[in-house]
Amino acid sequence: MLDKNIDTIIFDFGGVLLDLDKQACVDAFVALGCHDIANLIDNYRQKGLFLLFEEGQISNEEFFTELKKLVGPNVTQTQIEEAYKQFLVGLPQYKLDLILRLHKQYKILLLSNINQFVFEYCAEKYFNANGYNISDYFDKLYLSYQMGVCKPDEQIFRQMIEGSKLIPQNCLYLDDGIANIEMGKKLGFNSYHTKIGEDFSYLFE
Repeated sequence: MLDKNIDTIIFDFGGVLLDLDKQACVDAFVALGCHDIANLIDNYRQKGLFLLFEEGQISNEEFFTELKKLVGPNVTQTQIEEAYKQFLVGLPQYKLDLILRLHKQYKILLLSNINQFVFEYCAEKYFNANGYNISDYFDKLYLSYQMGVCKPDEQIFRQMIEGSKLIPQNCLYLDDGIANIEMGKKLGFNSYHTKIGEDFSYLFE
């Protein structure tokens, strides 16, 4: 049972709602002949080219142009995109159903380190179904590539607080990254550190 003062629930995306498999992504790139990806991708905060993409400092086209240089000239962009998608396992239906149920009672926000390619792919694949679209699930999206900053930087939280006029003490924030959770707690959010593959539905019973 949530505290009666909670009026807003904030979800991270990858690792909380969306199941991830970093190793499947690494293996797919290795199969294409690229052995450096493991040093650039992470479940919580990307590095190098991938971080620039998630901070919105480079476009989709620029990202894939640079990534192709890492992979090699004989690999197509479609092959690269498909290898990258191996990171994205799926979004369980019960989590979508949970969000719709919670949305009847709470303000629901998404706060995610994410790039344009992954966001647009996931919005279409997972949220545009059964007569719904992503606006049916979330009141507002706070996406790193649009905001120019990634968690756990305090600024992304501050932008969210100001943008949605939040009182952190009245919010429940779920994230799988411990550094993000620590920043949330520092700013006064009720913060819950989710585990890999966890069904956290019980928090809302």
